[in-house]
Amino acid sequence: MRIVSCLIFFLIIVTSCKSKKNLVNSGVVKSLSAKKIIKKHNATSFNAETLEAKLKIGYSDNRNGKRNRISFTVRLRMQKDSVIWMKGTYAFLSAFRAKITPTTFSYYSLLDKKYFEGDYSLLEKMLGTKITFKQVQNLLLGESILDLKKKKYISEVDDNFYKLTPKEYPELYRILFFFDPDNFKLKKQELNIYDQNTILQIKYSNYTSLERQLIPKKIVINVSESDQYTNINIDFKSVILNNKISIPYRIPSTYKRIKL
Repeated sequence: MRIVSCLIFFLIIVTSCKSKKNLVNSGVVKSLSAKKIIKKHNATSFNAETLEAKLKIGYSDNRNGKRNRISFTVRLRMQKDSVIWMKGTYAFLSAFRAKITPTTFSYYSLLDKKYFEGDYSLLEKMLGTKITFKQVQNLLLGESILDLKKKKYISEVDDNFYKLTPKEYPELYRILFFFDPDNFKLKKQELNIYDQNTILQIKYSNYTSLERQLIPKKIVINVSESDQYTNINIDFKSVILNNKISIPYRIPSTYKRIKL
């Protein structure tokens, strides 16, 4: 099932109310410098050792000339900056396993008896651009997919959110970041890759506080490429932090390897 392969990629290419000190009584967001917004956002970075979650995933696209739609339940385990593990279930059947590290990406499908094991080339082929472990991890945690400290940004208030745009755009893409003024977590990040006519939009909502960490309860990923689209809805049904986790992963010897 090719759709399983695509889903694996998009899964990984995947609050408590603070005082509203940045809002005036009228509900208008006060202006802040880009430097201060970035500092406050980085202060909310995920710093738990491990994360376990149960996810409900809804996937749809119109690739290959037809509409596809599928839903999965996914068990997610993450050792910060080290490994991301996923176990997917489809229609009460075990569907896939995936294991991602800073240097390797591996998964196997129990439905079509195939596997991939290697570097990020499969993900990059699907995306059409480079991707790193840190970006995958940040995508799932509501954090910027780029290091905001490496560029200079312009800040403005847009629809009661803080918006950051780079002072100088790279030739190949344009990126925008929108932050919630109450907690400085991301509400949306948008990437436009010019030469591929591709727009990637990631939206976050319903942050919840757990052991002083802010975790998004819902992530919506939209990818458009010319007349094609991919939509992924990720709902966090449960989250546990800082438990000791295991990463069971073994590819059956009878499975056929996917070659790029």
